[in-house]
Amino acid sequence: MLPFNKIPAPSTIGKAIVAALLIGSISACGGGGTSPSIPNPPPPPPPATQSIVSVFAGIPGATGNVDGALNTAQFNSPQGIVADAAGNIYVADTDNFTIRKISAGTVTTIAGAPGVAGWADGIGNNALFNGPWLMAVDAAGNLYVTDQGGDMAAAIIRKITPAGQVTTLTNPATGQAIQTDGGGAIAVDSQSNVYVFSSTPTQPSVLVQITPAGVVNTIALTTTAGTPLALVNPQALAIDSANNLYISDDDLTGNAGALYKVTVNGVNGTVTQLAGTTSVSGATDGPGSSATFDGLSQIALDPAGNIYASDYNNSTIREISPAGMVSTVAGIAGQTGLYPGAQPAPLPDIGALLWLGQTLYATDIDDNVVLGISHMP
Repeated sequence: MLPFNKIPAPSTIGKAIVAALLIGSISACGGGGTSPSIPNPPPPPPPATQSIVSVFAGIPGATGNVDGALNTAQFNSPQGIVADAAGNIYVADTDNFTIRKISAGTVTTIAGAPGVAGWADGIGNNALFNGPWLMAVDAAGNLYVTDQGGDMAAAIIRKITPAGQVTTLTNPATGQAIQTDGGGAIAVDSQSNVYVFSSTPTQPSVLVQITPAGVVNTIALTTTAGTPLALVNPQALAIDSANNLYISDDDLTGNAGALYKVTVNGVNGTVTQLAGTTSVSGATDGPGSSATFDGLSQIALDPAGNIYASDYNNSTIREISPAGMVSTVAGIAGQTGLYPGAQPAPLPDIGALLWLGQTLYATDIDDNVVLGISHMP
């Protein structure tokens, strides 16, 4: 039987049929009839989900080191962004040489001396940073920050306790500060092992693990077929709740991009290539290696295992599903700028990404603000 709202305009005979249907329906409502009730029309389809970009903290275009309310605080080239288990957000405010905390709608400075560059351990503003870059946080709330050198040749790793004590991670075998390969990527697993990219005499970029005791282990990466995998130009690290690592890797000129998933077992890592390739640049959505990136950069994960990635040269944010399906969720390839509101619209240069609650947060390096991207697909 057709739903009632689909019955065509009745003829004389049709009117009698409609009347009979109505009488049967009324009798059924009264409990005395046996005719079936007319089904309700199907519900309308849900509205299409749309990403909305807004300024979460800072004043677009303003440069400074001002603490206070979200809409009056000022930053200077914010990059790294993480959140602890309590939902407090931390930002590496690179050109202010400080670490900022966002909690209960207020921005404060928890470490570093505003406007003063250097390397000094200590508590709060007695500690000095030379260029805090990217960050990670462990289950105890300790922050780990890659702090870049003035010549950009390497970065050292700083640890900040919840009490604000800043120290530098050193290799107990050498007594020297542990250095990265020049990049700022960093992640921490549930056992408080820290992961960064370092270099060896034969490889410019290798994945290393730093245990809580300070032991530095090089993780040997092999594909699922058992073939050794050499990283080309790794940009970012992230870790999921099962301690799987995710690595974004570009070509030597910072273009193209591949996303890898790494299962770590001891000092070995088995690599699955989820999406993209380091040999082809582009902005194509789709499955696996048929998708293309142009400068695959910072990444963040949501609880469902979706990976959000800054596709830097395309000025877009891409979503990669656990199965490797790539889609563009914010930005327009080839267009750059800050345009708060509904997507699609141009995006500015993204420093780092953080998924918290139902919102993807992004640091906007050029406009000195933190963005919120909500209603993600």
